[in-house]
Amino acid sequence: MLLALTRLLVVLAPFGVVRRLLGPDRPLDPSSAEGAALGPADVARARWISHVVQVAASRTPWTSSCYPQALTARILLRAVRLPHRVCFGVRRDATGELRAHAWVTAGEVAVTGGSLETWSGVATYGWRP
Repeated sequence: MLLALTRLLVVLAPFGVVRRLLGPDRPLDPSSAEGAALGPADVARARWISHVVQVAASRTPWTSSCYPQALTARILLRAVRLPHRVCFGVRRDATGELRAHAWVTAGEVAVTGGSLETWSGVATYGWRP
């Protein structure tokens, strides 16, 4: 249900609205609290949320791309009060076409797929309790 709501948000709302919901854009600083190492219990919760989002996305009758998955993960991580980052990046594919991607990390856990090693970051929205 949550993935359906975030999908609707992506389809109906301009990015400016979503950006305001995400909070201020923060430079990607590995030493910040959003990127800090998590304890074993928090790592397990972040991995569980990753699993839940992936399973839900695979079972929707519509395409659940990276953007609604990232927003869903953000809501769930915030609900359990885990520090995390929502990142947006771009890169060129094999044909030279520009592609965009959204992903979420909590500490070292890739909650939804993506990394700055394969994508050029353009915006990062961090949250910490």
